[in-house]
Amino acid sequence: MFLGVDWGAFVVVFVVALAATAVIVTFFALGIRLFAAGATDAVPGGPVPVEAGAGSGAGGAGAAALAGGAGHAGGAGHAGGAGRLPAAPAAPRSLPATVGGAACFAVGIAAVLAGLWLIVPQFH
Repeated sequence: MFLGVDWGAFVVVFVVALAATAVIVTFFALGIRLFAAGATDAVPGGPVPVEAGAGSGAGGAGAAALAGGAGHAGGAGHAGGAGRLPAAPAAPRSLPATVGGAACFAVGIAAVLAGLWLIVPQFH
């Protein structure tokens, strides 16, 4: 017990907190990924998503604007889709992806509530 601190217990708390943080962040990221499923899948005959490098018409004026030339007059020849919103999701999200994403977020919410229950003494 150096400096009156039980360093073994300190390390155990640190490792458990680090592992719990990694698990919660992983579930949150997986939930986001599952909710994003289908957002970029193309549907035959459906809308075409905006590509990052695609010009917006005007016969190549987008490339001229990128090169520092003319072509930006009220949106005509706007370069590369910058400032434009992407198209709506082309394909609906599947039911397993929706349920899985909700379950991943539920794990994160449960972890937050469990942490609050441990911290707040009035809940005991």
